[in-house]
Amino acid sequence: MHMANELLSVPVAAGTLAIAAGALGFICRKARQVIATEKLALMGILGAFVFAAQMVNFQIPAMPGTSGHMVGAVLLAIILGPHLGTVVISSVVIVQCLIFQDGGLLALGCNIINMGLVPCYLGYFLYKIVTTGQFSSLKSYIGAMLACLLALEAGAILVPIQAALSGVLAVPFSTFLITMIGVHFLVGFIEGLITVAVLAYLQQVRPDVVLDCLPGKVRLSRGAVLITLAVLSIIAGAGLSLLACDFPDGLEWSYAERPDQPGFDSVVSNEDPRVAAVDDFQSKYSLLPDYSGRASRLGQIAVEEADLSAGWTSFAGVVGSAVTMGVIWLAASILRKRRPSKA
Repeated sequence: MHMANELLSVPVAAGTLAIAAGALGFICRKARQVIATEKLALMGILGAFVFAAQMVNFQIPAMPGTSGHMVGAVLLAIILGPHLGTVVISSVVIVQCLIFQDGGLLALGCNIINMGLVPCYLGYFLYKIVTTGQFSSLKSYIGAMLACLLALEAGAILVPIQAALSGVLAVPFSTFLITMIGVHFLVGFIEGLITVAVLAYLQQVRPDVVLDCLPGKVRLSRGAVLITLAVLSIIAGAGLSLLACDFPDGLEWSYAERPDQPGFDSVVSNEDPRVAAVDDFQSKYSLLPDYSGRASRLGQIAVEEADLSAGWTSFAGVVGSAVTMGVIWLAASILRKRRPSKA
């Protein structure tokens, strides 16, 4: 659900980036109070896991020609809490944008809001409502599923609103909105299943790593659980990413291209030369655009298609996961060092 530059006008892009930056600044101040030493490793490895999981696009059931991928914001919020979850998912989105050209530079603020801020806080709020009172595994799983469905839909609804405010829609707002809601309901359902599976695993082996401590017996050491998640990240980034569906994701299918409908015209029209200039800038300086090898030297526009070989995809998955982990560890360590002392 990464927005491209063409979906936004420059004023809307600047406004949403300012909102995202301000919100993240406030959240980082809150996060200082809850970052503990034992959380640092978990934050980094969960960030790597989410990065790798987002590379694995799956074909959406009953919708030929389109795919989806996990966002992971709700999972992070449930395990780490909404403050730390937002720090982690925002780090993932920033790495994807700056290194892999996944999401437009102008759209970075929107992507942080749509994929990070809104799903983390709304998802956590919904999860807590459902699980209030005496705990049961069923309530936890229902809460996680409902949180994924509604939080992902909320982020998806913001995309047509932001595009409409930018004045780039070539179709009625309601048409784009209904399409986004329908596609991302299915994506949210599958994300809910993945989230439930991860929570069920943690409940069985190390329930105390989840923020609100799921009931259950500790069967593995904390280090063993972290190693398991790291291995899963490598498997997803280096292996499962090679099996990812190459159909456009739900957002791209909703507005840009539909392999199942050859005559489909884009529902967006944006002729602002500044947007095209930002696209060119990203193309010139993204180290691994589209998770592939560059087809030109850094600083030059490619005149041929990038190298999409399996080796480059696996390399991008492993490197991206490692860089994301490092960025999160660095950010969390800085925040923790600046944590105000208690009187």
